[in-house]
Amino acid sequence: MRKTACLFLMGILSAAVFAQSQEQIIQNGIHYHNLAKTESDGYAEKCKDTLLPYIETNMTARAYYGSAVTMQAEYCSASNPIHALDLLREGSSYIDDAVKRDNSNPGLHILRLVNGIQVSESSPFKRYAVLKDDAAWLSKKENLAGLDNDTLALVYLYRGLYKIEESDIDSALDLFDQAAAVSPGSDSAEEAQKQTARYEE
Repeated sequence: MRKTACLFLMGILSAAVFAQSQEQIIQNGIHYHNLAKTESDGYAEKCKDTLLPYIETNMTARAYYGSAVTMQAEYCSASNPIHALDLLREGSSYIDDAVKRDNSNPGLHILRLVNGIQVSESSPFKRYAVLKDDAAWLSKKENLAGLDNDTLALVYLYRGLYKIEESDIDSALDLFDQAAAVSPGSDSAEEAQKQTARYEE
């Protein structure tokens, strides 16, 4: 009986260690994603390699994997625009599927909104129709509970950029003001202030 209990406890501990290890690996993949700037730095590929084993079971991993694919599209957009468009479609499909399968996860809505606006602004592949759902979801206070101020500033900034696409300048300026107020000095706040200056001219 004691041996059985010990084996059971070891199983629980092993599962906990495995879960912690998996979460850390996924966080490492997200870290590579956030470091990626150019093809030569190799971080987008490192992100994909790190997250690939988990994209069928972990929707955060799936979404960030897809985002890394869209980054690689940007790297080849000038030399091979057709391949770049294929990569944008592929990467976006991973993100869309992740949001569909874990729709209550605010991080996935934020990632799709940010990624989708960046893709739409820098390529012929427009994502605004899909982003409408994320902008609406992220406008509900109950869906933002627990987010830190830097993340809230990011949300307000990109919701504002989406409002610009809808030609709702007044709402966009209000959101830019909220971004600047909630996290003064952050990258999102500074960008929001630049957008305010641009559209108040």
